[in-house]
Amino acid sequence: SAGWNNIRMAMETALVMSHAMGRTLVLPPEKEIWELDEEDNSQKSVFGFNDFFHLDAISVEHKGFKVITMEEFLVREAMQGKMVE
Repeated sequence: SAGWNNIRMAMETALVMSHAMGRTLVLPPEKEIWELDEEDNSQKSVFGFNDFFHLDAISVEHKGFKVITMEEFLVREAMQGKMVE
């Protein structure tokens, strides 16, 4: 499992690349962060990128930046048969 800083840098790169290429950024599903799941079971340990990045504000500030969840992508594309060759 990658450390948080590596995950953050990869997300920033994906965000910039998707905007520069005019593509829609598809967010991965929420995931448990391994560093938070051992000590205190009462605190939240499952996070998505929206918990750390203000993607709605970014899309307002940067016209053309589009972002959707993995669930939205699957409903729009995969469930409609658009991913079949």
